[in-house]
Amino acid sequence: MNEYTEGIVLLAKQSGITSFSALWQVKNALSLKKIGHTGTLDTFADGLLVVLIGKYTKLASYFTGCEKEYVAEIQFGQETDTLDPDGTVVRKTPLPVHKELGSVLPSFIGSISQIPPVYSALHIDGQRASRRVRNGENLDMPGRTVHISELELLESLAADGVTCSDESPVHRCHIRVRCSAGTYIRSLSRDIAQACGSSAHLRSLRRTRSGPFFLDKAAGCSLLPVFASERSFVYGVGPRPPQASEAEIRNSIQLFTPQMAVSVNLSVVYLLREHLERFTKGQLLQSSWFSGYSHDGHDGHAAVFCETDFVGMIDRTDGNLSYVFVSGSS
Repeated sequence: MNEYTEGIVLLAKQSGITSFSALWQVKNALSLKKIGHTGTLDTFADGLLVVLIGKYTKLASYFTGCEKEYVAEIQFGQETDTLDPDGTVVRKTPLPVHKELGSVLPSFIGSISQIPPVYSALHIDGQRASRRVRNGENLDMPGRTVHISELELLESLAADGVTCSDESPVHRCHIRVRCSAGTYIRSLSRDIAQACGSSAHLRSLRRTRSGPFFLDKAAGCSLLPVFASERSFVYGVGPRPPQASEAEIRNSIQLFTPQMAVSVNLSVVYLLREHLERFTKGQLLQSSWFSGYSHDGHDGHAAVFCETDFVGMIDRTDGNLSYVFVSGSS
């Protein structure tokens, strides 16, 4: 019997493979059929994937909306149709200067309107935008509001790799972005360049955090190359990038905790152990089953723990309790 039936795996995806392909590492290492995730990464990007196994896949919607953090490398002077390094150059412009770049960045902090890339997984009239574009359609992507909490210029570099002075043309720059779920860093790089009177695409992208989870705790993190170094792996060409070992993936499994629940804005309630069997069998919920239960608590979903064990999710609406799902007992 497989002992790895529920949990959260933090995995460092390599550039040059799809997120779907990266997930197979976890499936194979843990001999699982059912896994999920809380958000993919583009093929050219690397960094943190949060993988859910077993009944934990039902937690995906609670984690998907978490704030994300990235480091990104923007290449100025050329815009590609995909806004990434794998696309075709469709526009060339002069480079911005360092002083100009620094002056426009603060205008992107806060709630901003953003137009997603046409080459994206967003569905337009029931079909992925990227598929419709590849079928020859011209799409007018609708804008949407996203939130940038932090936007930091880490360094700007000239064509020879030297750090730029105020009036130096910027060939590429590195930024750190903390943003809401649904933010496209490819679109952000395009818009930053346009604000400078230039054009750009993302050369490199690395997700370093997703909600309460950090890249440095992920299986395979030590195998990632130095950020923004030349890519050794191109999708479908050459050998596959190195993968985390089965032992590292197994050792990385985390269980859902009350602290994690609070970090994703869930209420937490504690089930008394003498009522655990009733709960796991789906018997009619009673407020008396829960320690310190308050009828004045907030409506909505609540994570249920029996001592430190996560056992399921319930909904409270106008004081009425109902099951969302049961995870099982330990």
